[in-house]
Amino acid sequence: MDNKIDIYTLETPEIMVRVTNYGARVLSFVYQGVNCLYGPQTLEDLAADTCYCGSICGRVANRIAGGRFELDGKEYTLAVNNGPNHLHGGLRGFSDIPWEVKEATPTRLVLSLESPDGDEGYPGTVKVQAIYTVEGRRLALHMQAETDATTLLNLTNHAYWNLDGAGTVDAHCLQVHAEAYTPMVANIPTGEISPVEGTLYDLRKPAILGERNGANALAGGYDDNYVLGGGAGLRPAAVLTNGRRTLRVDTDAPGIQVYTGDYLPLPRGGVALEAQNYPDTPHHPQFPSIVLHPGHLWMRTIVWEID
Repeated sequence: MDNKIDIYTLETPEIMVRVTNYGARVLSFVYQGVNCLYGPQTLEDLAADTCYCGSICGRVANRIAGGRFELDGKEYTLAVNNGPNHLHGGLRGFSDIPWEVKEATPTRLVLSLESPDGDEGYPGTVKVQAIYTVEGRRLALHMQAETDATTLLNLTNHAYWNLDGAGTVDAHCLQVHAEAYTPMVANIPTGEISPVEGTLYDLRKPAILGERNGANALAGGYDDNYVLGGGAGLRPAAVLTNGRRTLRVDTDAPGIQVYTGDYLPLPRGGVALEAQNYPDTPHHPQFPSIVLHPGHLWMRTIVWEID
């Protein structure tokens, strides 16, 4: 098959999911007649999207401070596209290029991508595969990658969820299975790992997003990384509900970035729950590593289930 840009539909009796190979983006997730994703719905609208809606972000999701990192004694300079920082892979990351379609069935879509040595400043040629599958009320994404030279890799899916299908997520309740988070200054971690207890970042019990966002609370909303508990392997990460529908997110990633979409075209039109490694990891050796070596297979799984 080829990398012609198109839209593919995955269906079960309960859900209908539309995915495009442009940026490996999930465009819609329809349950009970409601599309629970915020963002562009057509290929034409994707051209104007600057919010990574539904995409796979890479090579490195989230921010790298100053657009620089050191690896094996050599300093690398990356594209800077978020103030002084590198964000979600740079000026033309994995979210903004066509992926090759390897397999397309009514319940499974296999996409692949080869990122050449030097792409956006990263070393090594990286080959990535993303597999979307549906079963029952569940959408699963399995990603794997390998490289021919030591490099950095941290992929995630950047879907914005809105279980109402319209309006804002202010009335949604969010729970995150995390005892700690990584405090930030200007969206860059300080390097600390701090307990959420006693802070507005405590989402261990469901909290109404609109009550946490605002002038008297989190003025800029959430855009923060949570340290997931539960050990290794696939485990519960977050639960989002609007009182009628409930979305559960499971992952094997060490962290999840919660972004309440305050800077979307419709502010708070959706909430992103980005299962990934921590931001700015190259500058914080105490964080879980995102270094990928030749001969090693990198893997990540994210599962979304609705009821």
